[in-house]
Amino acid sequence: MTPPSHGAAVAALIAGDPDLARAVALAGLPPPRRRRPGFAALLQIIVEQQVSVAAGRAIWGRLQAGLGQVVPDAVLAASEDQLRGCGLSRPKLRYARALAEALGGGALDLDALDALPDGEAVAALSRVKGIGRWTAEIYLMFALGRPDLWPAHDIALAEGVARLKGLAARPDPAAMDRLAAPWAPLRSTAALIVWRYYGHVKQSPRLPAS
Repeated sequence: MTPPSHGAAVAALIAGDPDLARAVALAGLPPPRRRRPGFAALLQIIVEQQVSVAAGRAIWGRLQAGLGQVVPDAVLAASEDQLRGCGLSRPKLRYARALAEALGGGALDLDALDALPDGEAVAALSRVKGIGRWTAEIYLMFALGRPDLWPAHDIALAEGVARLKGLAARPDPAAMDRLAAPWAPLRSTAALIVWRYYGHVKQSPRLPAS
């Protein structure tokens, strides 16, 4: 089946869930997010792990400027000092090189992911050092346009769900998966709605659970 358009997915979700309808009414429609698939997109997601949006963008900009072209050969040819000078931490430097080596050596075939179900694609990506569930799911969502991914380990997403659902505490990944189950098979769009909602309300104090 062809996935519904972004607008149709939003419409279906808000028709079926009053909390998501409230989120969209308050924060507005979430724009679709797409990245060109490939090494650069996946490396950028790795760079953005566990840092603020602003910091991730700054590091990525320096990496682009320093390498000229963000391709596996350029990463492998760069010295550790060059990569560190772009802002990569030592672990992320190792992850960048591991990804470049996996693609160059054939251990990972990004083109082959298109033919794999979500779970198998996440597993294939996660075999590379530095890529876990969050990184793999973000890549599948934004680079491959998969419609039913739910990054349950994402802190901002969890905080958004807690506020949207009136929870006393941020849900753990297992609880996140349970809470999002009714939004299948459109959980990627549900995540966009919740992220946008959280961006709108995060400066406000969290209301106590009812």
